[in-house]
Amino acid sequence: MSILLRRAFITVPPLVLAGVLLMHPNDEGDTIYESVRPVVDNWILVHIALLLAFPFLVLAAFMLLGGLRGRAATVARVALVFFAVIYTAWEVMVGLSTGILTDYANGLPAAERAAVAGAIQDFNEHWVTQVALVVGFAGWVVAMVATAIAARGAGARWPAVALLGLASAFVIHPPPIGPVALVCFAAGALLLERARGAAARTDVGAGFAEVPPAAATSPESTPASRQ
Repeated sequence: MSILLRRAFITVPPLVLAGVLLMHPNDEGDTIYESVRPVVDNWILVHIALLLAFPFLVLAAFMLLGGLRGRAATVARVALVFFAVIYTAWEVMVGLSTGILTDYANGLPAAERAAVAGAIQDFNEHWVTQVALVVGFAGWVVAMVATAIAARGAGARWPAVALLGLASAFVIHPPPIGPVALVCFAAGALLLERARGAAARTDVGAGFAEVPPAAATSPESTPASRQ
């Protein structure tokens, strides 16, 4: 895979998803139904887009971990699996279902809406959906923090490490936090990829750090010092 194509795979999905999340409705009602009711079309559209985009976002995160070794990198990979499986299930189970039920309730007479609104609230607050939400969120947060730690251990500079850490805030989807977090992921990923390219050009190996000038010109490395 070419460098340009690899970088596109890693940075484009989060940026596209950030644009989609700009349309994510904020919770402004007293109940979930009241929050979603006036923006139900946008709600359904955004959650369909999230469902389609998550595989590409997870792929980008896995590709970013390529070449990183150690305990933190392993933790990040395992956490990404939990995020991919559990949170995707939550999006289908809760995100889309809430939109579909809200759209259904909007078409009912006013006297019948309360029952559906109550069902939507109970469904979102059920312990199964809450556990899935927490596990899915934790998967992304742990994955991003562990990726940042692994990158730092490989010699990545602090700006890239900080950006990846900030990307963990993506679990708060609505704007501005969700979109900003995804932009941080794309920016941090791009910095790491550029560091990898620089390391490859200087034959440093898998790490990101540059060879210190003193090490390259130390007396022990010169032919005269070995005579």
